[in-house]
Amino acid sequence: MNYPEQRVAPQPGQLRAGAHTDYGSLTILLPQPGSKGLEIIAPDGRWTPVPPVPGAFVINIGDLMALWTNDRWVSTVHRVVNPPPEEGGMQRRQSLAFFHQPNWFAEIACLPSCLPLGEEPKYGPVLSGPYLMGKFKSTVTAAKTN
Repeated sequence: MNYPEQRVAPQPGQLRAGAHTDYGSLTILLPQPGSKGLEIIAPDGRWTPVPPVPGAFVINIGDLMALWTNDRWVSTVHRVVNPPPEEGGMQRRQSLAFFHQPNWFAEIACLPSCLPLGEEPKYGPVLSGPYLMGKFKSTVTAAKTN
């Protein structure tokens, strides 16, 4: 993921990447040293910075993992903000990302160990690939209408 150097200061509140969840099962990120701006939404609803830790990965749970676990593990809502210029906000930001997506025809359904006795799953089963394509298409459609 490359966010180029900014030559003009962003507008107040302008984001490099808006709030979203990832569509697959999980995302593995390796933020580069000094890379600032990644934030997650905490359980109390506040945005919390995720500082890069040398040699450490950041793991985001994706939508399919939430579906598999019946929301025992929920998707990580995250965004990328523009830090203040004095904190490197104008600099290039890079992060290496691996998006894990199960095989195209893999059925993603609630794992039995994540379903309390006598309860129904929150989500019906889906196929991994068509689910992903549906998410992509809904994003493109939403962008065209805005």
